[in-house]
Parts: sequence; structure tokens; C-alpha cells
Amino acid sequence: MNCLNMVTILISCLVCMSDQQATFKTGKDLQAAMAKNIKWSSIGAELGNQLEDLQQQSEVAILRDRRIDPHRVIQVETDFVPRVQVLKQISARIPHTAVFVSDSFTFLGPAMAVDRLPILLSRNAEQVNSLRKKIDTGALRRLTAKVDVSWDELAEPRQMLLDQATFVGAIILNANDIPHDVWAARRLPKLSFVELATVVLNQFDLTIKVSDNAAEFTVIPIDPDESFEHRYLVGKFRPTVAKTWQSQLPDVEIKWNGSNAAITTTLLNHARLNAILQEAVFAVASDSATSIPQDSLRTTAYQLKAERATLGELIENFRGGTITIEVVDETSDAVQAILKESISLSEFSEKLPGTKFFPLIFGRHFKRVEVQDDRVVLSLD
Repeated sequence: MNCLNMVTILISCLVCMSDQQATFKTGKDLQAAMAKNIKWSSIGAELGNQLEDLQQQSEVAILRDRRIDPHRVIQVETDFVPRVQVLKQISARIPHTAVFVSDSFTFLGPAMAVDRLPILLSRNAEQVNSLRKKIDTGALRRLTAKVDVSWDELAEPRQMLLDQATFVGAIILNANDIPHDVWAARRLPKLSFVELATVVLNQFDLTIKVSDNAAEFTVIPIDPDESFEHRYLVGKFRPTVAKTWQSQLPDVEIKWNGSNAAITTTLLNHARLNAILQEAVFAVASDSATSIPQDSLRTTAYQLKAERATLGELIENFRGGTITIEVVDETSDAVQAILKESISLSEFSEKLPGTKFFPLIFGRHFKRVEVQDDRVVLSLD
């Protein structure tokens, strides 16, 4: 009988056994995933790998601006904080970098580009909405529909946007003004054409201008001095945000309607105002990060009912039960040799919390066994 068939993991928390979703979380599910408390430890890990790891465990799309080097080594150590704070601390290790969280994705990039992105998304959506009585209903529906905008390896941003424009029945009048570049494959949640165009072009300091009476778009440079009105949904953050807005941008006139604000100013100032609002939101998320999740691997009780298995088989069995086991340098010869070792499992039949259970199993073979809320980290160092 295969050793794996004999290994049964009894987990007192059924949440640990839930299947991973096949699609990215959006809306309230995204916000909840980014608010979940985790502990993060990364030493000598590249930025791209860390963002991919965060994306996999959160099931939230995490986008990186083309100007941010994915191979940059980032070291981050946190206590239990919301995932959004982990992402923010990662961005803080790169000068002049920031994070934006939307209802569909999160985005890490140069601070100015990130701070203006939600403003541009809103402004460009308003431009499309202005076509509501100028083009037929079917054309408007295609233009605003959220569709699969993922792209393949070595995709060219210009061609990506041309293809998507054709798909939704839109025309880019000056596509050749989009600089040539080649991007790695990227899977995304469904977005509208305008959302995709805004996110892509913003990385070249470009945006779109919508024609007055047709689904036609012109690519234009972003003008930081352009002045227009933008409405901010400030909500419960008004007392703090209003005070900071007034102190840092005293010449900007703010028209309040309850907890919402309408402000007419330049794009540059809007980016600063938005950054202040986002900072207030992040601060509240950080202050609320004091509890350990109920489904924490540290407090969940486990036991094994089996006779023998190799360490590698056991780890894969845990992973199959949605328990993340991270093995540092897993492909190295030294680690591979350990994973092939066969161990007796009969002594692990007692039900124990994760903080005792995993060190008991792996402590004889790995120098470091770190049990976190959402993963177990094994290392020979």
C-alpha cells in the first residue's frame, strides 16, 4: 500500500480543508483577504517571488508596475498584520514606491503613478459614461463589460490594447503612440477595456481621451497640471483626513457633502489628496491587526494516523490538505536528501496544536521550524 494512502490528517478546523478558489477575489472578498492578519518573514527573497507568494495565498491579483524591478531583493519581517500592511511594508523597502488597493486588484509601483491611478480610473470611467446617450446601448454595454484581459508571455502592450479594443468594438486612433515593450504573462481578474487601458498606459505616463460621440480613444500624455473635479468617498476617515488635507494642501478648496468631498484641483494635487486618504485607511487597518485568526495553523489541533512515510510524501500530503509547507532551498541536494528519509509516524497520534505538532515532526530534520498563522517554514539554516 502506498504510504500516502495511510496518512490521514485530522484537522479540527474545517476551514483549513476548503478548496482554493479558481478565480481572483474581488469586491468585499478582496477587501477581506487583504485585511486578514498574517505574519511575514522574507530574507534574501526577490520582489517578484514575494508578490507571487502573496497573490497565491490571498487569491488577490497583485500587479507590479513595469518600472519596478522584480529581481530586487527585499527583506521584510512583520508581526501579525493585515496583508495590505505586508504589501505596504514591501513597497516601503523600495524608494518612492506605493501601493493601491482597488475592488479588482492591488497595484505596486512608483508613488506618483500609484497615487494618481484611482483618479485616472474614475476619470476615464466618467468619460465613457458620457457616451451613454451618444452611442447605441449594445456598443456601450460591450465597452463597459468586464472581460478576460489576461495576456500571454512576451505580450506587447500596444497589441494587447489593440486586440482588446477590437474585441469590445472600440478604436484606438493613435496606437503607435504607445511605446514598444514586452511583458511577461499575466493572469488578471475581469476588467473593462477602459480599466485595462488606464492601468497599462499609466505605466508609460500616458492615459486616454474619449471621443465626444463614438467609442474612439486617443492616447495622450498624462498632464499633472490638468484641473478637474473628483469626488472622494471619505466616510469615517473624515476627521483625520480633513485635518491632514487642510494642513498639507491649504489652498485646495474642499466642498463637503456629509462624509464625501468634491474637490476641483490639478491631477498632481489629486494624487496627493488620494495618498493621504489611502494612508488613513492603511493606518486603521494596522491598528485593528491585533487578533490571531481562528483558523491559524498555530492554534489548530492536528494528529496523524499512519505508520511510515518519507518526509517528502508527508509534506506533499499536508500541502494537499491546503496546509502551506514552505521549505527553504527545497531543490538543493541537502534538502532533497532529507525529504527522501523515511520516518515512523506512529508517535504523532496525539492531537496537538500546530505550534507543538509541526516542530515535533520536523524538528529532528530541520534546524528551523517556524509555525505561522498561514504556513509552516522549514529551513536547514
